[in-house]
Amino acid sequence: MTDARILPGPRRARWWGPLAVAAVLVLLTGGWPLVDSWISGDRRVRAGTVFRVGPDDDHRAWFRVGAGWILDRAATTPSRLFVLRHGDVDLSVAYISLPRTEDADALWTGLRDTLRVGDRHARLGDPGPLVAHAGARGMVGTLARDGDTGQAVIYPGPEDAFAIRLIALAPQASADPQWAQVADVLRSLTFTEEAA
Repeated sequence: MTDARILPGPRRARWWGPLAVAAVLVLLTGGWPLVDSWISGDRRVRAGTVFRVGPDDDHRAWFRVGAGWILDRAATTPSRLFVLRHGDVDLSVAYISLPRTEDADALWTGLRDTLRVGDRHARLGDPGPLVAHAGARGMVGTLARDGDTGQAVIYPGPEDAFAIRLIALAPQASADPQWAQVADVLRSLTFTEEAA
């Protein structure tokens, strides 16, 4: 009679379990923001990039960004709305069509009403004058909305046929909002291509 014994094979290391758990943790903590930026299409913008906002040659403006800005491509509608971010600051630049020239006088009141539709507690301060680097004249005021604070700016376009609205907001608890870089963008707006 033969003694048939089954000999155990070589033991496999069971390191794959902890490794899989570690990989999932790395993905969720460090890799998720990277995956999110790929999916959403955020794109870092080169310093000095000039954007054109407006639907056609008669109704347009230009603005320039410095270093460190990121374009949110998913939220941007070229020629009508640009959404950018610099650190904790979110900036939106929007084209506003004015059906009648007298609507230009009510731009600030209209902005206040529009902001309150989205957040009834939104507070838009009284407008003060703002002059862009190339000479465009606009209005600027403080803005508090959805727990964020910042500034709203409106530049009425030539012949009051349209306006450009810029809103820059950062969380109140932000340690160091990048307001200097935001101010540069707010004042870079121009209605002439040569000045861009």
